[in-house]
Order: sequence, then C-alpha cells, then structure tokens
Amino acid sequence: MQQVITCPGCSAQSMGNQFCTVCGTRLPVPSQQEVRESQPAPAAEPAAIEIEAVPIRKYGALKAVATVYRIIGWVVMLGGTLFSIALAVIAAQGMEELVAFIPWGAGLGVMGIAIVGVVVSILLGLFLVAFADLCCVLIDIEENTRSEE
Repeated sequence: MQQVITCPGCSAQSMGNQFCTVCGTRLPVPSQQEVRESQPAPAAEPAAIEIEAVPIRKYGALKAVATVYRIIGWVVMLGGTLFSIALAVIAAQGMEELVAFIPWGAGLGVMGIAIVGVVVSILLGLFLVAFADLCCVLIDIEENTRSEE
C-alpha cells in the first residue's frame, strides 16, 4: 500500500517514491506504518498462485566489461611500471646488448625511456580504470532513475 507524500520543495504529490518526480528533492520517509489488512482464511480449493517478481539483473555484460577494463588497467599500471624500472636497472648495469636493440641504449637515453614508460603506463592504466568506473556510474544512474511501476 503506497502513501501519497507531499514534496517539501515544490508541494507536488507523489506516490511513495524516494524522490519528487517534479523537482527531484528527496522525499521524507513516511512516519506512519502501513496498516495490514486481515487476510481471509484459506479456501478449500487451491487459489491461483501468485508469482513474485524476480528482480531483473540488467547490464550484466556491461558490468563484466567494466571488470575486465579494471583488471587490464591495473595490469598495465603495475606491469608497465615494473618493466620500465627493470629496463632502467638493466641499463644502469651497463648491458652492452641493449645498445643493439634500443637506440640510445646507454646511459641517460635508457633512463629517459624508463621514466617515460613509467609515466605512460600509469596514465594509460588510470584511463582504463576510470573508464571501468564510468561504466559503473552509468549503471548506477540508470538504477537510481528507473521508474518503479
């Protein structure tokens, strides 16, 4: 049983929602408890069975994609940073073989490449994690604004 609630912001009437449908103000929680009507005794014949509505889980694929992007983002951040630091350590030890594979493979050239690698991997990883969070925010907005009819 829903109660009619008057919005404190615009004085519009609302039927038991959490927010006013006119101005969006949070509605106060009704102080009166719902009065339950007494139910008749069960009949001898089986009555129609009422099926409870199961909440529909929406956007399962989008939630999965957000999780994958979050995992990839963390792997890129941590893996790229560790790889760049390892590259700097190897270059600092004076590996002559690096010069053949990496241009400017000695001294400050590799240190610069390592620093750029750390910065780029952190930024790219943060972008992927932020995209995953954006997907979750969009799902939350949809759930909070869904009409309950």
